[in-house]
Amino acid sequence: MPVGDIKAAAKRKAKEKVVKTAKRKITRASGNNSGGGGRSRKKGSKLPIILLIILVIVGIGVAWHFGFLDGFFESGGEAQPPAVVAVDGQLEMHFIDVGQADGVLIITDGGTMLIDAGDHRGSGQRLVNYIQDLGITELTYVIGTHPHADHIGGMHIVLDTFDIGTLLLPPVSHTTQVYERMITAIENNNVNTRVAMVGDVIHIGDAVFTILHPNDEDHWGLNCWSVSVRMAFGETSLVVTGDAERPAEMAMLESGQYLSADILRVGHHGSRTSTSQEFFDAVSPSIAVIQVGEGNRYNHPHDCVMERLSDAGVRIYRNDHHGDIIITSDGRNLDVRTAR
Repeated sequence: MPVGDIKAAAKRKAKEKVVKTAKRKITRASGNNSGGGGRSRKKGSKLPIILLIILVIVGIGVAWHFGFLDGFFESGGEAQPPAVVAVDGQLEMHFIDVGQADGVLIITDGGTMLIDAGDHRGSGQRLVNYIQDLGITELTYVIGTHPHADHIGGMHIVLDTFDIGTLLLPPVSHTTQVYERMITAIENNNVNTRVAMVGDVIHIGDAVFTILHPNDEDHWGLNCWSVSVRMAFGETSLVVTGDAERPAEMAMLESGQYLSADILRVGHHGSRTSTSQEFFDAVSPSIAVIQVGEGNRYNHPHDCVMERLSDAGVRIYRNDHHGDIIITSDGRNLDVRTAR
C-alpha cells in the first residue's frame, strides 16, 4: 500500500472523529433551543444531576482504562486453539536490548520478522548493528507497532540498511520528526508498505503470525492502535502487543481470537496501563519478557504488573537485568539464553 494511503487512512479516522463530535454538539444545541424559546431556566434545574452523571461515567471510564475494575467483568466465550502444524528446524526470538524501547527479531528457516526498531537516541543503531552481526541483510517483514519514538525511532535506519519485503503499520500517523523520517525512508527506498489489521495471517517458513489488533474502531490514543501479533511455531507461541493498553486488550478479548501463548512480551514496558488481569489470564504465559531501560523515568515495570506475573509463577526476563534475551524453539521446547 502506498504511503499516501496509510496517511489517508489516518486522516479519515481523525475526520470521522471530528464529524462525530460536531454532530453531538449540534444535537445538544438543537435540544437546548427547542421547546423553550428564550425562557430562563426554571427553578430546580436538572443541571447538577447531569453533571453528577457525567462525573460518574468519566470515573468509571478511567477506572476501567487503568484496570481498577479487573475481575468485575467476564470476557466472552473461550476461543478454540488453532491446529498445531508440524515444523522443521528451529526458530529464534531475539529480544534486543534497546533500552527504554522495543525491538524483537524473529528468525526462521523461511525468513525474518522485525517488530519495532528501538528509539532515535542511539538504540536504533544498536539494533541495526545487532542484526548485521547475525549476517542478516534482508528482513522479510517489519512491523512498526505504532508511531511513538521508542518503537519507530530507529525505523529509518532499518529501512535504509536492509532489503525489506513488507512493512506493516497501523492506520494512524503522527506529526513528529521521527515519524516523518520513517516516511521519507519508505519513499526513498520504495518499501512495500501496507496497513496491518486484525485477522491478517502471515506465514514465514513454518511460523504463523496472526494479527490480533488493531481493529477498525476508535481507540484511546496511539498506544491503543498498536499492531499486536500472536506467533505460533509448532506447539510453542509468542504474543507481542507493542504498547497496547487496556482498551486494546479488551478489544482483543472481545474479538474471540485465541490469545494463549507460552511467551508474553509484556505490553508497554510493564506499565500498569497494560497486562490487565483478564488479558493476562487469556494469554496465560509461562515466560514473560519485559523490554525496559535501566533507571527509566517512568519507573517501568510497575509493581502491580510484576506482582501479577510473580503470583502466577511466570519466569520473568528483563532487558535491564539480562541484556539481550534469546529464546529458541524447536516447535516443542523453549531454551532461554541471556547476555548476562
